[in-house]
Order: sequence, then structure tokens, then C-alpha cells
Amino acid sequence: MQDHGYFGPTSATWKIGSEAALLLGGSRAVLMQLAHPLVALAVNTHSSYMHDPFGRAERTFLMSQMLAFGSTSTARQAAHNINRLHTHVQGTLPASAGDHATGTSYFARDPELLLWVHATLVDTVLLFYPMFIRPLDQEEQEQYYQESKTIARLLGLSTADMPRTVNDLRLYVHDMVYSNRLAGTPQARELARQVLFPAGPPVLKPFLYLNLTITCALLPPPIRDIYGLAWSNKQQRVSNLLMRGTRMITPHLPTELRILPITRKMMQEGHLPGSLSDESSIG
Repeated sequence: MQDHGYFGPTSATWKIGSEAALLLGGSRAVLMQLAHPLVALAVNTHSSYMHDPFGRAERTFLMSQMLAFGSTSTARQAAHNINRLHTHVQGTLPASAGDHATGTSYFARDPELLLWVHATLVDTVLLFYPMFIRPLDQEEQEQYYQESKTIARLLGLSTADMPRTVNDLRLYVHDMVYSNRLAGTPQARELARQVLFPAGPPVLKPFLYLNLTITCALLPPPIRDIYGLAWSNKQQRVSNLLMRGTRMITPHLPTELRILPITRKMMQEGHLPGSLSDESSIG
């Protein structure tokens, strides 16, 4: 009997989270996370993002695939690797930022930081999916969020640490965005530049522009302001056309084009082929 891990074919995690297009929302989630000064400092100090952004993004993506689509043992191993690496991610804030005073300590397994990272991922999926793929009713959104708590628990959060419902989660994210808990630190802005404008061949420039447009369209205005990202009515019209066109096309595409081969393999076999670096990092 096949081990589908913690979710399986009937889960919202598989139905929603398997869409390859969700990768286009990844930068939004990362910039939301980095707007928290302690998360930004942890990533800047302990992650390979600055010198290997593509490799770091690939490893994080593979870990997420193992957690969502792998067998029970594969998901547990991925969580173990992440938790082990996060044990050593700690330090102190060198300068005040928002509500955080100079010398504030951080620890990657702090429930406050784990919750912010988890919440931004779920919030991004539930924002992106209806805009670019198809509408989600309240039941589907609730199911996806409740299932996501399983992964959050594997990574160190308790049920009591998390908002009870998906609406509570959205309220939490909104309150954080419009609070002084988030701020544009030098570390956050430096990492954001690397996320949005990584060094690469000229052929990537159209994709980077597309990524920038989608990211800005999805970010709340206070987060755009943190990074100094401009947004105009013209850009909004372009993004609206992009969303409308994608929603019209995506549902009619064959599964082979909507789900990445590596995701399909995980769903079918429960593990990734070959060896996998166990590097990961908060954010």
C-alpha cells in the first residue's frame, strides 16, 4: 500500500499546492518574511542566499516538496534536517528596527518567527491561487490552512501557536503588515535585491521583470514601501491582464504542464531520486 505521507490525492495540499504556477508567488512570500527584522537578520547571517540564491531557492523548494508530497518518512526526514539546521541559527539585532530594540535576540525556532514564516507561505498561496488559477471557496481555503498546520507542527509550532481558522490567519497577517513589528532593515533590502534581481544571463531578464511585476502586485502597500518598490496604475493594469489571461488558460492545460515532473514523482513514489543536500534556512 502506497504511503502518501501526511496528505494524499484527496487533500487540499495536493490539489492546490501541486500547481507549478505557485512558484511565481514565491518572491512575494520571501519578501513578506524578510520584512520581519529578526527573520531578515537570520537569513542574512546564516543562509547562503547572498552568494548562491538559485541553489538556496532550489534546496528550499525540494524540502517543501518532501514535506507536502513525500512519504511519511520522507516528510519527517525533511523536517528533521530543517529543525537541526535551525538549532544553530541565533544571534542579536545590531540596531533597532521597528518595535525591535538593539540587542534583541533571535532564534530560528522561536514560535514568533516560525509562525510569521508559515503564515506568509499560506497567505501567499491563498492569495495567488484565486488570482492566477481559479477561485477557491471558503471550505477549500479552510481545508488548505488546517492541513498546513501539520507541516507547521513538524517544524516546531504547536497548535496553540497558530491562528485557529483561515480568517484568523488573515487577520494575523494584516495586523502584522500594518504594525511596527515589520521594518525595512539593511539586511532585508539587500536580500530583497538578491531575490528580485539575482545575477544571471541576459536571457533571464524577461522572467525577472515578470517576477517583479507579479511580486509587486501581490505585496501589500506597506511591504512595497519597506523595499521602496514603485507601483503605478499602468503596472496594475498590466498585472490585471496577466492574471485574467492566466486564469483563462491554466485550467485548460494538461496536468503534465501544470504539475512539475519532480512534484509528480514525489506524489507517485514518495521520495526524490538521488541525493539531496539537507541545507535549509528560515525564510
